[in-house]
Amino acid sequence: MRRRVTSRWKTRVTSQWKSTHWVRLYQSRHFKDEYPEDNERFNNVVYTDEIEKDREKSLLAMRERMFSEHKFKAAVFIGGMGGIVQEYEMFRRLQPDAAVIPVVSTGGATLEVGAQVESLSPDLAEDRDYVALFHRHLDVSVREERFESPTLQPDVVEKRFWQPPATA
Repeated sequence: MRRRVTSRWKTRVTSQWKSTHWVRLYQSRHFKDEYPEDNERFNNVVYTDEIEKDREKSLLAMRERMFSEHKFKAAVFIGGMGGIVQEYEMFRRLQPDAAVIPVVSTGGATLEVGAQVESLSPDLAEDRDYVALFHRHLDVSVREERFESPTLQPDVVEKRFWQPPATA
């Protein structure tokens, strides 16, 4: 249920990219002069305060808010630079019951995260079919339909499964 972008632009995805209802962007006002044009496509960007005009303090505040405002089932770590290791450590501290899925086949700082995870599944290093990988590790059935928004998605998983149209 989580997706990782760069240290400057964080994205939390609770399911699919189909609709902005499923995506929440977290961005620090410290980077206000560098916001991507894509922000205009989303109606749910959370801007966090700039702290003392300090990059690291501002990123820390953004990450703490991002990982504290919601209960996560999992975090997916993909590629990344040095900040991803600090995010992993903060995520473990703030979301201790959530799964950590470091896709180490993507390289980058995720390799360091993978080294810290006990019982790392071999497919996270070997499998390049990322859709299948996410279905397995996020426990999302391939039979589940995709819904336009979280409010339209049934709570009972079996009710999300595709059904053939009724014939008359």
